[in-house]
Amino acid sequence: MSSKSLTDLIGWEAFLHGVFAIAVTLLVLDIRVPAAESTPNATALIKALEDGAPRYVAYILGFMYIGTYWIATNRTLRLLRGVDHWFLVLGLIYLMVISAVPFVTSLLAEYIGMDQGRDQVGIVIFTGWMLVVSIMANVTLQYASRGGRLLKHGLDQKALRAWIRLGAVGPLIWIVALAVAVLLSAMITLVLDALILLLFLQEVPIGDGETSRVQ
Repeated sequence: MSSKSLTDLIGWEAFLHGVFAIAVTLLVLDIRVPAAESTPNATALIKALEDGAPRYVAYILGFMYIGTYWIATNRTLRLLRGVDHWFLVLGLIYLMVISAVPFVTSLLAEYIGMDQGRDQVGIVIFTGWMLVVSIMANVTLQYASRGGRLLKHGLDQKALRAWIRLGAVGPLIWIVALAVAVLLSAMITLVLDALILLLFLQEVPIGDGETSRVQ
C-alpha cells in the first residue's frame, strides 16, 4: 500500500491517548470517601477505609492493566508509518473495549468476597473482558503488520516477529485465567490476574523495532 493512501498518525494518536486517559481517570471515581456521618470517630473511619479494600485492589488492577495496554499500543504505534480506514475502524472497536474496563473493574470491586457465587461471576466477567481487550490489541497489530501494510520501512524484522509472537501469547494467558475463574475460585483467579500483571509489566528484551535497521 502506498504511503500516499495512508492517514497521518497524529490525529489518531491524540484520540487514542485521550481515550486511555479518560478510562484510567474513571477508575478512581469508584473509590468512595466514607461519609462523615457514618464515621463518628477515628476507629470507625479506619474500619470504613479497611472495608473499601476490595475497591482499592480492583482500582490497582484496572489502572495497571489499562496502563499496560497503553504501553503496548504506544510501542506498536511507533512502528507505523501511517494508518488506513480499516485500521481506524479496528482501533475504534479496540478503544470501545478499553473504555468498558472501568465498568468491569467496578463490577469486580463490588463483588469481591461476596457469597453465593457472586464473586466468581464478577471475576469471570473481568477476566473475560481482559481476554477481549487482548484479542483486539492483537487484531490491530496483525492487521497493521500483515505484509508490512502499515509498517515503517527498514524495521528490524527479527525484533518485529518477536513482538508479534509475544502479543499472540496474551490471549492464550487470558484463556487459561478465564478457565481458572470458571472452574476454580474467584480468589485464585484474582491472585493469578495479579501475577499476569507482573508478567506483562516486565520490559520486553527484543530490541527496538523502530530504530534497528536491517543490515
